[in-house]
Amino acid sequence: MSVITGDRTRHKGLRVLAAAVGMAVATATTLLAGGMNAAPAAAVVPPSQDSFYQPPAGFEAQEPGTVLRSREVRLAVLTVLPLNVRSWQLMYRTTDLFDQPSVAVSTVILPAGADPNRSRPLVSLQFYYDSASPDCAPSFVLQQGAGLPGVEGIHSQSELIALAALISQGWAVSIPDYEGLQGHLAVAKEPGYMTLDGIRAAERFQPLGLAGAETPVAMWGYSGGGMGSGWAAEMQPSYAPELNVKGIALGAPTSDVVSLLHVNGSMFASLIGIGIASLSKAYPKFHDATYAHLTPEGQALMDRTNAQCLPRNALTQMFVDYQRLLTLPIADFLALPEIKEVFDATVLGSNIPTAPIFLYQGVFDEAVPVWTNDRLSQRWCAGGASVQYTRDHLSEHLTLPSLGMAQTFNWLKSRLAPNAPDQIGCRTDDVVSMLADFNALLSQIEINLNATFGALGFPIGPRER
Repeated sequence: MSVITGDRTRHKGLRVLAAAVGMAVATATTLLAGGMNAAPAAAVVPPSQDSFYQPPAGFEAQEPGTVLRSREVRLAVLTVLPLNVRSWQLMYRTTDLFDQPSVAVSTVILPAGADPNRSRPLVSLQFYYDSASPDCAPSFVLQQGAGLPGVEGIHSQSELIALAALISQGWAVSIPDYEGLQGHLAVAKEPGYMTLDGIRAAERFQPLGLAGAETPVAMWGYSGGGMGSGWAAEMQPSYAPELNVKGIALGAPTSDVVSLLHVNGSMFASLIGIGIASLSKAYPKFHDATYAHLTPEGQALMDRTNAQCLPRNALTQMFVDYQRLLTLPIADFLALPEIKEVFDATVLGSNIPTAPIFLYQGVFDEAVPVWTNDRLSQRWCAGGASVQYTRDHLSEHLTLPSLGMAQTFNWLKSRLAPNAPDQIGCRTDDVVSMLADFNALLSQIEINLNATFGALGFPIGPRER
């Protein structure tokens, strides 16, 4: 492991980071934008008011992954500037946390001009939307005209760099609402089921032109999206063994929900409220035990949290002390049988993935403790999984998505390459920073841009591969 010495090195690194992130956002926007003078789009109604999201009668009789309905949609940067892609929403049959039939919605995407008669890999990209409100789901906030206000609208675009990189390769992309129609963040199993069934639905959706279960598949998610991807990794061998999964990339996944309590009173304190509010929606006994020990102020906070997106919760719940909102000590609350049972069930590591894993984590992550994913890697490796684990000593939770993106993207390319060799065994790498490959990612995107469109001001899109 290398060691950083002195403030001068660190400050230089942060300046490089700021410049790189700015370049990445600009490049991603340019890559995906379909025109700078787009006409205003009609307002899009949120899922809670949209009949498309209502499960059709008799859906329970369909097998998991069956497409129940579909519609073509327009995606946009900041809900205004159209993305130069073809995209659809799919409602599909899936399974909930109690192993009962349910439904979910995914947004599936093809590069502009893609030939649907040519086979291509599929990447399932799990956004970190981290909200118990279904009106914050990617299928809504990515649509042109969705119109989320202020910082909430900006947050919904924060993973466009990853989407741009995937589209630049000519791959198909699935972005599932893996929290389902009820906003079940942080629950056990269900995010995995909904991610895997989103892949099944995409493979069955004829306009994408995929090769069915033979389609090479990868998954990628960070933070809450890493948690969803982690459940997909663990559920896939038993729930969807037919999928041709070549690799799963997980960035700082929330692999132990109760560990988030260490952020109590910090700038990340909202993660506690979001997790407890969501689990209260999902598990009736957890709800009753929680609300029985919340003060009236605490109950009102949980109700507000369930109705808001991540940025608003993050800004309004900074430095909240949740002990003040409970009528008993936090340790006693966690010891309640109805609470402990749920938190124990939400810990990743009990089921062993069979697909190759790339796991990356900031050593100084303030939100997701590094020890949780050290343990996850150890558990999976002890069970026979193949895990390439990178521990970044410069990054924390908010910078690692950018710093770690290029190395992750290059790993995905290596896994989806034809005749890629198997990833065997486990390896842990301690690095100063994953930033080294960031310029390579930008260069790859820009090469695809320049090869396709040479004139400034024309619609920009990826090269068909």
